[in-house]
Amino acid sequence: MNERIQKLVERTIRGEMWVEPVKTEYDRTDLFLSPVKMSGKRVCEYILNQELHIPAEACFTGLMRFDSSVEGDIFHRSGHKNFQMAKANFYNKPVDNLLTFEWQHSVGDFGKIINRGLTGIKEDIEKSKAAHRDDPAALEFLETQTDLCNTIILRAHKGSEKALATAESTANPEYRKNLINLSRGLRRVPEYPAETFYEAVLSLYFCYPFIPDSIGLIDRYLYPFFKQDVSRGTLTFDQAKTYLQELFLMLQARINIRSDRFYRGGESHFCIGGYLENGEDGFNDLSRLIVESLMELPTWIPQISLRWTKKTPREVLRFMLDCERKDPNKRIAFVNDEPRIRGLMTYTGLAYQEAVNYTMMGCNELALPGGMVFGFDPFNIMRCVETIFHKRSDDITQAADFDAFYAIFEEELFRDLWQAERISHGFQDIRSRDCNLVSNIFLEGCIENARSCTQGGLTRYIAVGLPIGLSNVIDSLSITRQFVYDEKLIPMQQLVDALRADWKGFESLRRLIMQRGHFFGNDDDCSNEVARRLFASLGKWNNSDNYLGKKWLLGNLIGYNEHHKFFGSAMAATPDGRYAGDAINFGIGQSQGKDRNGLTALLSSIAKCDPDAILTGPSVTNVMLEEKLIRDDQSFEKLVDLFQTYFFCGGTHFQLTYVSKDDLIAAKADPESHKNLRVRVSGFSDYFIFLNGALQDEIITRTGHSQ
Repeated sequence: MNERIQKLVERTIRGEMWVEPVKTEYDRTDLFLSPVKMSGKRVCEYILNQELHIPAEACFTGLMRFDSSVEGDIFHRSGHKNFQMAKANFYNKPVDNLLTFEWQHSVGDFGKIINRGLTGIKEDIEKSKAAHRDDPAALEFLETQTDLCNTIILRAHKGSEKALATAESTANPEYRKNLINLSRGLRRVPEYPAETFYEAVLSLYFCYPFIPDSIGLIDRYLYPFFKQDVSRGTLTFDQAKTYLQELFLMLQARINIRSDRFYRGGESHFCIGGYLENGEDGFNDLSRLIVESLMELPTWIPQISLRWTKKTPREVLRFMLDCERKDPNKRIAFVNDEPRIRGLMTYTGLAYQEAVNYTMMGCNELALPGGMVFGFDPFNIMRCVETIFHKRSDDITQAADFDAFYAIFEEELFRDLWQAERISHGFQDIRSRDCNLVSNIFLEGCIENARSCTQGGLTRYIAVGLPIGLSNVIDSLSITRQFVYDEKLIPMQQLVDALRADWKGFESLRRLIMQRGHFFGNDDDCSNEVARRLFASLGKWNNSDNYLGKKWLLGNLIGYNEHHKFFGSAMAATPDGRYAGDAINFGIGQSQGKDRNGLTALLSSIAKCDPDAILTGPSVTNVMLEEKLIRDDQSFEKLVDLFQTYFFCGGTHFQLTYVSKDDLIAAKADPESHKNLRVRVSGFSDYFIFLNGALQDEIITRTGHSQ
């Protein structure tokens, strides 16, 4: 890290790079305009009124944030009144203990902006105007998009002027040169296509605040500029590294230091590697430089996922795992292209050449460049288990065999899935009452369809469902099959009575279940077959007969919130050994020591459970390791081979935490003495002491593996 970047790092860590929104006064006669025209006019005035922060050390500028005075970007949803109303009523507040409202993620098609410039987007707008010339509402919307493009260009020109003025007052000749280069760059981008690596990064940096979520596959759309400039001798690896590092610092600086998210790794998540459209693995020299650049920064944001393919060299996986084990801020996770691309093609209808361009974002959501994830938010898949044992006990006690029992379960599962879909539709209806004007030029379809991304303009989206409690369902079904039907250790009525009593008076039965039960994660035939049967049922239900018109791509994460606790707290006891009110699981791992056959068995169970690749949406697999296992070089080499095998066998994701359970318990009891203890949670990393109690407890209950 050079001296210039070191100074920017210090400013960033102190929170000095954060740019406060500048209050903007609007003309009251704007109220005479139509809602769309008024919103468009005020958005442009707001953008032009925001300060351009240019420290003497800067090579880039453009960071800004919307306040709630206008309808801002599609990620933060500031100023989106209907979204905020839905949030107030349903965020972290489940409906019928079945579904709860959550955020939505997106990724701008920054590659298109870099390669075509806003002049190219304005050409698209003019074509769309011609196509919609008889639709006044469409023309009104498109006019706001032209105004937005012109406003961003004008803001860049203002930045150019300020950079030049700053250069004149800067004594350091290196900084002066950088600022003059910045001034020249902002005269070209993002208005026109970038011609150099520097201009490409500058265009990305400047446009990011208008859709500030993921930066997507930067090792793809920046690579042609990187390769060109390096081959010409106009760019060195060290120069490219400093540009990347300043970009990453901007992503960190976007979060206010007073926010708990300043330290969370779920912000600005992006990918490297993965299959290219020609079927080759995409990890390249720039991919490696991106990782090396980030690893030098003592920051928490952004997070990177390696997209692994069957063509990924072992050396690359080892390099990434080695970076992960040396990274105190735990910014690296791992995803497998093989099942994920198959899932995208099967359930979203994407062609291979489209599916290979997905990126991870947020807490482990996924989207295509210029796309978003839509869905029915976190869904309590355990509710149907509770229903059959506590409300349909007469039916299940009459079931002659496991197939008859499973048919009753499947009936309730499908009933809950359709009810969740209806609730989700209601959530989306509320969201769609807002008209976003800021982010559309970065999303696919909005200009062509002349409609906001919130109101049906978007064509590149993935329908996502998030069933929480999958391993609890598998365990409950597996225990029922084993104890009631296969081994006939107890009659169904006894199990029903035990659950109704919350295991009181049935302690010996629960103890027997916990000791001998075929729980998911042990690679036994019973739980493996039940898991595959559950996913087959989800596939059987999954079709495009829903409000999004696409099949669902399922996931299992909870984001920053404790949905697993909200759902579990309102549920009665279940056959997997849960007491009434206990949290349910998220992810597709196991907890509470139920995976007693070791790490290899756990990973094998996960790799086998979903042969149809339906769980390839926002999914997370947490792996807890003893620290000595990851630190010892000989053991580490075995882990590289183990995780490579896991991916070859079909595992979709993994992320690592290596800390002892005793340390976690001590940290919860004495936070002040454990401030630096950092863990992976649900697709993101954070300091353990910053997590809420339910997330702390979930991590503590994970099984730690020592081999």
